[in-house]
Amino acid sequence: MKQACLFLASRISRSVLLILTLLLATPFASAADAVQKTATIRYPLVSPNADPHVDYVLEILRHAVKASGQPYQLQASEVAMQQARAIYELTSPNGIVDILWTMSTDEREAQLIPIRIPIDKGLLGWRLALLRSADAEMFREVRTLKDLSAFSAGQEMDWPDVAILRNNGLPVKTSASYDPLFTMLKAGRFDYFPRAVFEIQNELDLRPSLDLVIDKHIVLYYPSALYFFVSPREPKMAQDIQRGLEELIKNGTFEKIFQRANQDAIKNANLKSRTIITLRNPFLSPEKMPLHRTGLWFRP
Repeated sequence: MKQACLFLASRISRSVLLILTLLLATPFASAADAVQKTATIRYPLVSPNADPHVDYVLEILRHAVKASGQPYQLQASEVAMQQARAIYELTSPNGIVDILWTMSTDEREAQLIPIRIPIDKGLLGWRLALLRSADAEMFREVRTLKDLSAFSAGQEMDWPDVAILRNNGLPVKTSASYDPLFTMLKAGRFDYFPRAVFEIQNELDLRPSLDLVIDKHIVLYYPSALYFFVSPREPKMAQDIQRGLEELIKNGTFEKIFQRANQDAIKNANLKSRTIITLRNPFLSPEKMPLHRTGLWFRP
């Protein structure tokens, strides 16, 4: 009898010890799970000199991540990369970036996961011309696309704009990278450098020694959208960021950030006083764009 009681007591002690062990382990297991659930969103490293709207885009992305309710953290890649390299990294099974912001094309939307909210409200398609100061009045008499075709534009070779301009009959000279385009313009390698409304003043201010000016007479327009693109490796990440962006639109944060970053540039561009040269964009299907959501698009 005594042995039976001792055996039972021993069993009870082991059971109590096991229960206590499980209870004590539970908080630590939950903490470990939370750490595991935190994911990193890796984006291409760019500088404001190479991408004048990088600060604005990253502000939108940070707010969207926070609004998504998911424990993501943002991390820039260790090396800077151009668009073609970043797209390669997004499509590669072991790529080193997860997200990119760039002008949308049908090809890019087929390769990657597009988040179809134009984070620039379509401003990327409104282009002013950067000129040499000696040519400040070069476009005074330009009224049509045919008039403009007498002049050559400069662009980076992996930008979608190259194909858009050429498809509309406009001559284009290209550079393998962004920075040399300004000195190429200064040297007369091409006649004008089309830049987005929200880019051009900052780019001009950063290069006072080149003696360049912003044309006052025309504005190029073609349908476009600056989207976030997510790697096909990360469909849930894309859904989370989409949800965060929708929340920013709903609560007004998106519009506040957009206006703060762009209202001065839009005002200074004085678009209503310019001749609008409209171009086709055959590389982005209109039916894929959320054109029915009129609040997402800029109109002068």
